[in-house]
Amino acid sequence: MKTPICEICLKSGILCPGCQGKLTNGDISELDVNISKLLYKLISEYNIPKDITFIKAWEFDDIIILVVGINDVGSVVGKGGKILKIMQKELQRKIRVVEDTNDVRKMVNDLLYPARVIGVNIIYLPKGQKRKIRISHDDEKRLPMELSKAKDIIRTLTGEEIDIIVD
Repeated sequence: MKTPICEICLKSGILCPGCQGKLTNGDISELDVNISKLLYKLISEYNIPKDITFIKAWEFDDIIILVVGINDVGSVVGKGGKILKIMQKELQRKIRVVEDTNDVRKMVNDLLYPARVIGVNIIYLPKGQKRKIRISHDDEKRLPMELSKAKDIIRTLTGEEIDIIVD
């Protein structure tokens, strides 16, 4: 398992000088450390592949966004959402899992599931560009979070200016 902290820290539960330095410098957060330890514990207790990659965790009010490696979303969520439910109960927060990718559409689909994204377009402006994410009007009720919160999260994850439109 790859995490922001080393395997020795995961096994011992105490941060080594290197990982403590990353935490002190702000390269990783306390949330990254806690989720790394929780995932390590869950891997040993449940049938989760040991080759998953946890990259970063972001905290937005009452939602935690976990960024995991390519093709690791299903492993972290677990069969029927079992692993995710255990993590949510342990952290007492709602958790969304997204894949670390440069494909904005894939990342937005992961974040807004079960609502379907019908389009991600680039709008070219005189001052640069921004993305317009279109969601079906029928799926507006299925959104896992408010549109304004989703917009802030996507902006943080991609570093791009975005608009979310319900068609």
